[in-house]
Amino acid sequence: MTDVHERAMPRQLRAAQILLLALALAGAVSMLALSDELTAYGQGELMAPWLLVWVSAALALTYDGSARGGVRMTTVVLMAFMVLPTLTRLGETESTGLFLDAAVRILLGVPVIVLLFLPGSTEWFDRER
Repeated sequence: MTDVHERAMPRQLRAAQILLLALALAGAVSMLALSDELTAYGQGELMAPWLLVWVSAALALTYDGSARGGVRMTTVVLMAFMVLPTLTRLGETESTGLFLDAAVRILLGVPVIVLLFLPGSTEWFDRER
C-alpha cells in the first residue's frame, strides 16, 4: 500500500492565482472600454503591460500542477515589469479611464507579488514531487 500525501495549495497562493485571473479579466475589460478614445499608438502603449499580466495569468493556471520555483519567479518578474512603470507614469495620465486602468494594475499587481513571496507560497513551489 502506497502512502500518498496530496497537499492542498496554500490559501495565499490560491489568492494570488485568483488575483492574477481577475487582473487578466480586468485587462480585457479595460482594453475594450478604452479602445475608442485612444489612437493606435495609445492602444499599443496600453496593451504592453496587459500582455505581461496575461502571460502571468497563464502561468498561474499551472500553480496547482507541477510548477516549480521558476514559474513563481517568472510571475514575480513579469508583475514587477508591469507595476514599476505603471507607478512611475501614474501622474502622467490624461484621462480618468487611463488613471483607473493604472490604479487597477497597481492595486491588484502589488498584492500578487507580496503573496508569491510569502513562506507558504515558497514552500509550495519547492515541495517534493
